[in-house]
Amino acid sequence: MGNQEKHEQKKKKKLWIVLLVILAILAVILVSAYAAVKHYYGKSNYVKDDEITVADSVETEDTGLTEEESSALEAETEEVLDDITLPNNKNVYNILLIGVDRRDKSWNGNSDSMILMSINKDTKKIHMTSFMRDLYAAIPGKGVHKLNAACAYGGGPLVVKTIEDNYKIPIDNYASVDFDSMIDIVDLVGGVSIDISEDEMRVANDYIKEMCKLKNEDASKHALTQSGEQLMDGYQAVAYARIRYVGNADYQRTERQREVLSKIIEKSKGLNISQINALANRLLPKVTHNVEEGTMLTLLSEVPTIRNYEIEQSRVPYDGMFSSKGEMLLPDFTSTIRKLQTDIYGNSSVE
Repeated sequence: MGNQEKHEQKKKKKLWIVLLVILAILAVILVSAYAAVKHYYGKSNYVKDDEITVADSVETEDTGLTEEESSALEAETEEVLDDITLPNNKNVYNILLIGVDRRDKSWNGNSDSMILMSINKDTKKIHMTSFMRDLYAAIPGKGVHKLNAACAYGGGPLVVKTIEDNYKIPIDNYASVDFDSMIDIVDLVGGVSIDISEDEMRVANDYIKEMCKLKNEDASKHALTQSGEQLMDGYQAVAYARIRYVGNADYQRTERQREVLSKIIEKSKGLNISQINALANRLLPKVTHNVEEGTMLTLLSEVPTIRNYEIEQSRVPYDGMFSSKGEMLLPDFTSTIRKLQTDIYGNSSVE
């Protein structure tokens, strides 16, 4: 992974966390009438799957494999996946939260953050699973690429289809945002408490300077001045979630993402009606999703119960269940899918 880390360091891609579920949690506390739900739903950016076109070609990151190697690997993987079926349990709802990295709207952008939020009514648990950006993926119609390229080709719908096909988890819906939403969310919930090390603080401050420059914000107002546990604002928390080269590289970065997401969920429970209303009005227009209104109504009606569920976390690839193949992370698909399905559903279709 050394060459890839150098490659990624040059590109210095942004990493953002996606939070539609959090917005729903916040909105439901305020919204009780159907008309009010319609008001908030109308503010969001609902897009039908067939309205998002799949690009013929996009600039993607090098996989490190030749065409022959990619074709052989795809055929080998398909042989394993053909015998694995998708779980079917109506008491589990899966929504994929996608963090998009793009500088303009001329393309869909790479998905640098992908967190599957699984709500299991049987176990009364919410399982957050990070899918790392450098994972192997045979993207439908596009061949072998890193997983983050699926979004560049076809936005949220193609990311969903790619994960379903390659990792055998059914995904009901997706939601995506970019970095501005994350900063606002953290600030509007009053910040989140994070324990940051000296090394992490130094890297985070570099990200804070970069983000503030892009938004013409005074970086000195947001700079971290000490390590240890502290209340972070939006710039600080997003910078913390972006850290890649401290600790266990991108593996630990996904842990930081889920940590920030979990802290926001907890912090949102203490918001008053005015704060909830402000959050919904400012952020919902920035969320692109394919959650139909009826589904949203059902989810909102269940949130008072769901928000008390225990939260568990994991990431794919799992430790000890993958190898490096070129510039990609190649899972042991049989063991990976067995664990993924079992974590979310309590059982697996893999024998």
